[in-house]
Amino acid sequence: MPLSHLADWYVPAELQALYSESGLTYGQIGAKLGVSVRTIGNYLTGETRPKLAMAAKFAEVCGATEKRTEFLIHVISQMDHGRIVSDLDERNIFIVERAEATSGEFWKFDPWYIPGPLQLEQYHMELQPDKTPRLAANWQRKKRRHLRIFSRRPAPAMKYLISTNALHPLIGWEWGAKAWNHLLELDQKAGCEIRLLDGLHPGVEHAFEIYLPGGMKDAPPPFVYVEAMDQSRHIEETEKIELYHGGVKGMWSFGSRIGGRLDDWVH
Repeated sequence: MPLSHLADWYVPAELQALYSESGLTYGQIGAKLGVSVRTIGNYLTGETRPKLAMAAKFAEVCGATEKRTEFLIHVISQMDHGRIVSDLDERNIFIVERAEATSGEFWKFDPWYIPGPLQLEQYHMELQPDKTPRLAANWQRKKRRHLRIFSRRPAPAMKYLISTNALHPLIGWEWGAKAWNHLLELDQKAGCEIRLLDGLHPGVEHAFEIYLPGGMKDAPPPFVYVEAMDQSRHIEETEKIELYHGGVKGMWSFGSRIGGRLDDWVH
C-alpha cells in the first residue's frame, strides 16, 4: 500500500504548528532535543522526518497534549511501516484541524447536526450524542477550531451545507433561537456561506468534508474526510474526491442560502 500524501503533509505541518504555538526558537528547541538548528528546520520543512522518540520529545517540549502527541506518533509509526493513516479511533480530528487552518477551500456537509465550528457551547453540551467525560474539554477544542478558522486572513472559501433535519432539535429548545441567530451571523463572515438542504438527495446518509488547497501554499493535498457511525477515514484517491466533490456541488445547487426565521425552515 503506498504511503499517504496527506500523512506526509501532516507531520511537518503539525510540527510547524507546535513550534509556532510554543513561542520557542529553533535554537531553544534544538538545545532541549540535543540536535542542531538545521535539524529542527529540516523537521519543519519535511526535509527529514523525526524518529518516534524524537517526535514525542519535540511535542513534549512544545507543550502538546498527550492525545495530540499520541496521534502524531501514530501517524509517523504508520508511515514508517508504509501504511496509510485511516480508519482511526481518534477520528482523524487532528488532521482535520490542520486542514481547517491551512486549506484555501473546504466544504462541510452534515445531514443530522450543525457542524462543529458553527456550534454554540450550549448546543455542544446538550444536543450532541457524545456524552463522554471529556465533553467540556472537547468543547474547548471546537472553540479553538472556530476562532482559528474565522480569524484567518485571507479567509478561506468555506461552504457549509446543512440538512434541515439538523434544525429540528432547535425548535422548542431553550437555546434554539440563539443557535439560529449564531448561524445567521456566521453566514455573514468573510468567505463563509451556509446553505440549507431540504428533502432527499444522493449522498445524504453521512457527514463528509472536502479540503482543497485553494492556492494556499501550506495547504494539504486534496482529501475527503468521512464520518460514519463507527469510524472515520480520509480519502485521497482523485476519482473518489471528484465523486464527493461532484456530489456536494450537486446538493449545493439545491440548497438555499440561510436566512429569515427558524420557523421558515422547520415545519
